[in-house]
Amino acid sequence: MEKLKSKIAITGKGGVGKTTLAALLAHLYAEAGQAVIAIDADPAASLASALGMPAELASQISPIVELEDLIYERTGAKPGTTGGFFTLNPRVDDIPERFSVLYRGIRLLRLGTITHGGSGCICPESTMLKALVTHLILYRNEVMILDMEAGIEHLGRATVG
Repeated sequence: MEKLKSKIAITGKGGVGKTTLAALLAHLYAEAGQAVIAIDADPAASLASALGMPAELASQISPIVELEDLIYERTGAKPGTTGGFFTLNPRVDDIPERFSVLYRGIRLLRLGTITHGGSGCICPESTMLKALVTHLILYRNEVMILDMEAGIEHLGRATVG
């Protein structure tokens, strides 16, 4: 049985170097021959730049929270609406390959963020993100580096257990 790879979430105060540390770790693991998935969960979304990724490649990444049709298909809830029921365990196993890019042995995935106030309930989006991160932690045997947003909001939403 293969040993489970490292799963690292980097969080803390703003401006302390979380993104720089995430990029350095991703490169170190990739250079050591490990399969790496780096996840940009920071609204500033600068992990691609910190990795040295060309802008034209980084522009191909679709942030998960912006994929309204996919979120609706998988959860049964239209993003931004209120009320009703939706699936709490959506299928996410195909998302890393479909919505990421590969650069120097590092697969980069961007979670995205809420862009403006008053946009409605973000429960379906949060459910997708939590299911995706859980899937990456439990079911994929690769190094995962998660660059989190500053503060503790993501802890309150339990994006990362």
